[in-house]
Amino acid sequence: MAYSLAQLRLSLAFVTLELLDIKAGFRPDQPRGCDGRWCGEGGSLTVIRKDRTGDPRIDAKTDEILDVLNEVVESTEPGEGFLYGTQIHARLAARLRELDLPGIGRHGVEQSFVTGDIVRHGLSGSIRTDVLLRDGRTSAAPIRAIWDIKTGETGLSPRRIRALRAGAGVDDSVPIIEIHLLRGISVKGRVSVTVAIGVVVA
Repeated sequence: MAYSLAQLRLSLAFVTLELLDIKAGFRPDQPRGCDGRWCGEGGSLTVIRKDRTGDPRIDAKTDEILDVLNEVVESTEPGEGFLYGTQIHARLAARLRELDLPGIGRHGVEQSFVTGDIVRHGLSGSIRTDVLLRDGRTSAAPIRAIWDIKTGETGLSPRRIRALRAGAGVDDSVPIIEIHLLRGISVKGRVSVTVAIGVVVA
C-alpha cells in the first residue's frame, strides 16, 4: 500500500509529538489546565510509589514531609525546570522551618555539612541536605534519616547518596529517602539493585 507525502508527514508529526511527550516526562494522569499544559496550581501530588524503612518514626516523618510538600505544590504556580525546582525547595524549606517539626526543627532543613561538621549554608565543597531527622533538638544529636527532594527528571545517583552520607558523617544504617515529584518515594538502602520501575537503590 503506497502512502502519500501528506500521510508520511502526518505520521512523522505524530511520532515527533510522542517523542516530545516522552522527553518531557508526560503522564496521561497529570492534571492539566484549559490550555492543555500541566497544572500544579490547585492540584495535589499523586504518590505512585511509597517505600518504607520499617522504622515507624522515620516513616511517619516521611508522611509529614509529603503532606507539607503537597501543600507547597498546591500553592505554587505551575512550572518546570531549574527555577521551578528552586521555588519548590525554597517554599518547602520555609514551611518546614515554620512548622518546627520534632526531630527536624528549624535547623534540620537545608543544612550544609563537610565530613560530619555543620558549616555555613552554601560553603564551597559542602554537601547540603534537604531535610534530616535527629534523635534530639541539638546539632549533636545523632542523625536518624536524610530526605532529598527531587522535582526534575533525574533521581538520586549512587554517587550522590554516598556524598550525602559522607558529608553528614553517617554510615549506611541511616536511610537516604528520595521524595520525587514524578516517581514517588524511594528508600536508598545498602544494596544496589534495580527495582521494577527502574529506580536504582544504592
